[in-house]
Amino acid sequence: MRRDRTFLRDVPFTNHAYGSIVQTNYPGAHDREYRARVDALNAQSSASWPDIPRYVYTAKERATWKLVSEVLIPLQDHYACEAFLEGRERLELPVDDVPQLDEVSARMEAATGFMLAPVGGLLEKGEFLSLLEQRVMRSTPYVRHYAYPFFTPEPDILHELRGHAPMFMHGPFVEVSVAIGRAAAKAVAAGDSEGLELVGLFYWYTFEYGLILERGELKVFGAGSNGGIQDLLRSMDPTVEKKPLTMETIRGLTIDYDAPQQLFLVAESFDQVAEMARDLEQKIG
Repeated sequence: MRRDRTFLRDVPFTNHAYGSIVQTNYPGAHDREYRARVDALNAQSSASWPDIPRYVYTAKERATWKLVSEVLIPLQDHYACEAFLEGRERLELPVDDVPQLDEVSARMEAATGFMLAPVGGLLEKGEFLSLLEQRVMRSTPYVRHYAYPFFTPEPDILHELRGHAPMFMHGPFVEVSVAIGRAAAKAVAAGDSEGLELVGLFYWYTFEYGLILERGELKVFGAGSNGGIQDLLRSMDPTVEKKPLTMETIRGLTIDYDAPQQLFLVAESFDQVAEMARDLEQKIG
């Protein structure tokens, strides 16, 4: 059953300028043809807001989606956590063609009530995280640059659908996402910039790049790793630093959006992540 999207009409497509790509060696940052293509897809999204338009993808974009999918899927099979793999199977994303955001959203809505809404790039954390309370995840429609498909510093549709969407088929994960959204919304309403920063850090080091123990084995939990080849491999690389997940550790960290992860935090269980999210929500505002 589809959700009514009319409440999103009161939410602007974006309040602030999107986060810029400052990594100078990323091909997608400086290729004018590619940036124009991204702008065109984003303009289509903005014009249709809050509905999701139907996007037409080029042969090069479809080939990039196929290449990354064919590399990611066997890596996920080996390294991703169980909830992710179950959600991925239920979503049944195609390998040979870029899925339509609206069709994927329909499957998510039927399963857990969570839905996708288009976005043009990296949103300010208060905008992005607060909408999780409404069971809404903003999703980009464009495909990463074909010349370097193994890492992207900006969220693209592979990150959104190969990384995020499968976990939104998992009811307990959705409830924790809603709690994070409530915490962010409380921080925004209270003008609590430190609280919002902490919520953003927690989200980044769990939902984006978190690792989790399952039956004593290290598994990939976060969407940034599950949706990106380079970060997935780095998350399993024993030479890359890993620390136990604690709020004390998170408080001392920062985020570099433009470079591969240098540190991964390991949760003892999903229950630990859920409990930490609830505690964070109670302390905000």
